[in-house]
Amino acid sequence: MRLRCIYMVFVSLWVYAEALAQVGVVDADTVFVDQELDHVEVVGKRGGGEYQAIDASKALEVAGASGGIEGVVKSQMGVASNSELSSQYRVRGGNFDENMVYVNNIEVYKPFLIRSGEQEGLSFVNPDMVDRVNFSSGGFDVSFADKMSSVLDVKYKVPHAWHGSARVSLLGASAHIEGASNRKEDAAVDYSHITGFRYKTNKYLLGSMDTKGEYDPTFFDVQSFHTWVIGNKVKVDVLGYYASNRYKLEPKDRETKFGTLTDPKTFVIYFEGNEDDRYKTGMVAGSVTYYPNADHSLSLTSSMYRSEEQENYDVLGEYWLQQASNDDEKIGVGGYLEHARNELFGAVSTYSLRGSDRFGAHSLRWEAKLQAERFSDYMNEWECRDSSGYLASPNDGIIDFDRCVLADNELKSRRLMAYVMDNVRFELGNGYLGLNYGVRLSRWNANGQTIVSPRVSLKYYKDSWEYRLCMGVYDQMPFFRELRGVDGRLNKTVKAQDSWQVVCGADHYFTASGRPFKFTVEAYCKLMRNLNPYSIDNVRIRYMADNCAKGYAAGVDFKINGELVEGVESWASLSLMKTAEDVEGDGHGWIARPSDQRVNFTLFFQDYMPSNKSVGANLNFIMGSGLPFGPPNSPRYMQKSRMPGYKRVDLGLFKDFGKTRDGEKRWKMVNSSRLGLEVFNLFDFSNTISYFWISEVGGGKYAVPNYLTARRINVKLSIEF
Repeated sequence: MRLRCIYMVFVSLWVYAEALAQVGVVDADTVFVDQELDHVEVVGKRGGGEYQAIDASKALEVAGASGGIEGVVKSQMGVASNSELSSQYRVRGGNFDENMVYVNNIEVYKPFLIRSGEQEGLSFVNPDMVDRVNFSSGGFDVSFADKMSSVLDVKYKVPHAWHGSARVSLLGASAHIEGASNRKEDAAVDYSHITGFRYKTNKYLLGSMDTKGEYDPTFFDVQSFHTWVIGNKVKVDVLGYYASNRYKLEPKDRETKFGTLTDPKTFVIYFEGNEDDRYKTGMVAGSVTYYPNADHSLSLTSSMYRSEEQENYDVLGEYWLQQASNDDEKIGVGGYLEHARNELFGAVSTYSLRGSDRFGAHSLRWEAKLQAERFSDYMNEWECRDSSGYLASPNDGIIDFDRCVLADNELKSRRLMAYVMDNVRFELGNGYLGLNYGVRLSRWNANGQTIVSPRVSLKYYKDSWEYRLCMGVYDQMPFFRELRGVDGRLNKTVKAQDSWQVVCGADHYFTASGRPFKFTVEAYCKLMRNLNPYSIDNVRIRYMADNCAKGYAAGVDFKINGELVEGVESWASLSLMKTAEDVEGDGHGWIARPSDQRVNFTLFFQDYMPSNKSVGANLNFIMGSGLPFGPPNSPRYMQKSRMPGYKRVDLGLFKDFGKTRDGEKRWKMVNSSRLGLEVFNLFDFSNTISYFWISEVGGGKYAVPNYLTARRINVKLSIEF
């Protein structure tokens, strides 16, 4: 019945669009298609819509510990993050697993076992290789997969000439080379390529944390993208990727001071043991696209992703908690032992047929995809604590572990996905109206569920204003992590989480002091059913693996961007949001979801010396209110406490020796030769990422904050040619 109604609506919208388009068709396929515009050039121009264009070069310039494209995404409207060590982010009340990342129309994944930002390493996207980036924090069309929050759509370069770069800093190094064959009119094949290498180590950065020891994190990856254009009809693309990430730690001791001025406390631990985690991932993807004429194209794409992960640690800690004002007053004394031998193997293969066809006023896009998944997951993880010098054994001498997970999981499954979407734009009154409508279907054989997701969006352009209304169904079919419960076992009966969303917004383009600016406001509402409740510890998500909750998220976002300083762009965004859920049968009604960050403000500012454009600075400021948390392994309704807010300022200064005082190139073969100085956490804020829970002598519990990185200075040298 639902499918029949959607079909009738789809046909009705087609007929309606065809009739209205007779009023005056204006380039039908340029609206609602991902507009791939350089972010600096787009200021003061139309067509951003539900996708925010991001200038990839900012990822190489913005001061920040995580860096990369995701570092710029974190400062966008509707996005929140509370860890500079992680490239992951939350969007409008969602969690990390609700975001999609596409590179050249291929969905990419992050490792599954990672539990903290220190272990995360490099994200998939290499900024040196990026050509265009579009980001949507909601209201995206049906061409993207079944996730509830956001999409980051990245296109890699197809070079036309030889270029390269090399960069080195205290946090690592990178290099890339790109080139193309000599393009001749009578050439049968044109060839281009781009290859990038990256190495990263957080050893220097992690040395500023409370836990002291021998840190040895090493992260390396290589990517290569090749393109062949055969005649004017066929294009062949091949993308290869390999990453080897290793995180080693031999902790020695830790001292954390917390509390208030009237009740200060000191927490001290001495460690034995070590941790050794390894994550190896690889991907190869290829596509062949055929262009019979200017109105039609057909593309066949295949990709294979593989991940091998190991997590091994044995750490013994002896601790005490005392009043800082009285060294003899011990509040809690004890120890703990943590052990893990976890292994995961994952493989995802996809095969898709995609087409684009233009019929008069209509620009039709469609795709059919088959995805095969295979996971092998072994977990042997336990934790044992005592608070008075011995282990309590209430069960006839059997040690009662605080947490114990033993599981051996296998999963083989297939997904069938398809979508069809139409775009049309036409004159209406003194402006232009754009209509996008489509439907997405997905079936997963593991749970036997088929979901149908219709979506529609309208845009109206008039004078200096653009208005938009997007609505639709954003159901999220479960992936591997969402099936694994707190006991480590898979529940293959978990169904898709339902999300009905409405987004309305407006853009206003104006000039101030002769420079272009853009003001954006968006309001949204998400009504969700069949939710799979979860808790967050650092960047690890633990699901209940049960569709036992309903929820909502609602809020409003504001953003203003433009040239505060002529020639360079700055922006500021403010997000106000509330999200809550009601878990069936717990008797506690509506409670805040773990991602309920009510207020988030970001500011990115650029400047240069008026008399010397080769000397400049940028400042990145993030401030967000606190997230909910509670005791470990506790029911959701007990997780009502709030962390302190997250606040951080990163400052970057640079001198470009390859540019003159007017900003022109100094040498013919060198585009840029930049020496930079970065100050991370300029004001040395102590930000909390999670808590270490201990028991006092009287049986109560204390939450000791785990702080993130302190102030650090980084030196960075880069050359582009």
